[in-house]
Amino acid sequence: MNLLILYFALFVGMGVYEYAKRKNFEEFAVAGRRYGSTVAGVSIAASCVGASATVGMTGLAFSAGTPAFWWLGSGTAGLLVLSSFLAVKVRKSNVFTLPEMAQKFVSPAARKLMALIIIPAWLSILAAQYLAAAKTAMALANISEGTALACCAAAITAYTMLGGQNSILKSDVVQYAFVVAGLALALVYAGSASPVSLGDIRLQLVNEHFPMSRWSYFMLIVGGSYVVCPMLFGRLFSTRGERQAKRGALLGAGVIALSAVGIVCIGLYAQGLAPAGTDPDSILTHVIPAVMPGWAGTVLLFALFSAIISSADSCLLTAATVLEHDILGGTNTARCRWIMLALGLGALIIARSGGSILSLLLAANDIYVCGVVAPMFVAILAWEKRPLNANTLLLAMLTGGTLGIVAAWTGMKIFSFAGVLTSLMLSAAALFRTRTHLPRAR
Repeated sequence: MNLLILYFALFVGMGVYEYAKRKNFEEFAVAGRRYGSTVAGVSIAASCVGASATVGMTGLAFSAGTPAFWWLGSGTAGLLVLSSFLAVKVRKSNVFTLPEMAQKFVSPAARKLMALIIIPAWLSILAAQYLAAAKTAMALANISEGTALACCAAAITAYTMLGGQNSILKSDVVQYAFVVAGLALALVYAGSASPVSLGDIRLQLVNEHFPMSRWSYFMLIVGGSYVVCPMLFGRLFSTRGERQAKRGALLGAGVIALSAVGIVCIGLYAQGLAPAGTDPDSILTHVIPAVMPGWAGTVLLFALFSAIISSADSCLLTAATVLEHDILGGTNTARCRWIMLALGLGALIIARSGGSILSLLLAANDIYVCGVVAPMFVAILAWEKRPLNANTLLLAMLTGGTLGIVAAWTGMKIFSFAGVLTSLMLSAAALFRTRTHLPRAR
């Protein structure tokens, strides 16, 4: 318990420091736009290598082998697209949020529609992160789930609302150091204890446990969410200039790829430590810690905890700044902090209410990927090159988002593919139907 208190105190202290030092909305939302590519890249990696990636990838590597790489490998591909084609324009836009960019590149209606999609999507992800953080805190401090949930929500909300983007960027560097240390120890001890030799493992991109259809889903849907992401764009908005934004996204891609390789190796070693039929989700939380000394197991738990909260704080800031800036139309830092507090409490209520409501809200993420990624990708590429038909782009968002709802409701991935592809085709059509395009806000 004492270690957990010290851990939280470190980050809340960062928030207090930033609160005392920096006051205006530009500092709060985009950290004064003064950070370099290294901090931006590490922060991107910290937000992407979350608990689902670490625990999920390890389990997938245990059951499916080397194709598990694509869990984060798809994100690496998405970030390479972002750095190569979009990062410079994203930073050049000089906006605070992705919806504001939608207004600048498309129309005011696109800004409102996108904001209404992002807020529930990121609030639901925040609730899921609170739940995951609470489960890890229970293992670290031997406390009840209700107490762990309240403590995690309070600490994450506190340092984020105090320091905003500055707190997130700086805490991400520390949190990712925990992640690297924990995973490195897990790799060393798992490799020492396992009879499996990585040299004997067959390198596969797909197999019967991870078929091409699943690879396609990861690359198109999961990878697409990295190409246009309000949370990752926030890191690019916070850089000193276009060069730093491009390099930051490229660095993030490299760090994530290296992390993916290490995580997959841990899962492969686990094939020699646990019998077939073992719950894949228990590999990193139970099987691997069993072959580690107590102190190393504690470091691994803090690594998992850091992976969770480095994503949670970003979700909270994203939802709050979008509500303040794109729905309310303001740049009031004090009000944004109150909004953040309200959203943090809302996410806590959702997390405590049970999985059924949370599952429904998580469907908002399908709506986002299907409805937002392709139109904004095309709009950013076309900016300053050729006009777009804003009504066609809005239709792309609505049609793709509707198919995303169907995919989430039915659980049928075919509707996710249909949503992304339909949205992409309509977005491409907007390039050629320019007669009735709406004037863009400048």
